[in-house]
Amino acid sequence: MEQRISMTTLAVPDISKARRFFEDGLGWKVNAAPSPEVVFFQVPGGVFALYSRAALAAELGREVTSDTTGAITLAWNARSDSEVDEAFRTAVAAGGKPVKQPEKAFWGGYSSYVEIPGGHLLEIAHNPFWTVEADGSVTLPPSQ
Repeated sequence: MEQRISMTTLAVPDISKARRFFEDGLGWKVNAAPSPEVVFFQVPGGVFALYSRAALAAELGREVTSDTTGAITLAWNARSDSEVDEAFRTAVAAGGKPVKQPEKAFWGGYSSYVEIPGGHLLEIAHNPFWTVEADGSVTLPPSQ
């Protein structure tokens, strides 16, 4: 199996509210919405999906937890600290709940968190050790 992740999916209680956050609030473009309960966004290197909890539960054939802040977060990497500040303000204006204001991070970067509609956490950060390419993809430094 190749080392890659093709799609990241969030299960949310209100698909319309989450879609509005990304589409109208952050300006992301929907690439497909095969049903009122599923939305796909093309992102560099893969796909980001929103599913209603009910739709994902039906697909899986099992219950989907409502715990959203346990062991996973999403991250959006900026090219500078000031870009983090701007993206944080945009996310909050779009309906994200501020969790952690932008600040210098212990690992040498600059980081913040917002809770997106549906309860998942989005880190908005600048990591000066990573390169954000023109298409938005992230390149890690060579391993030591």
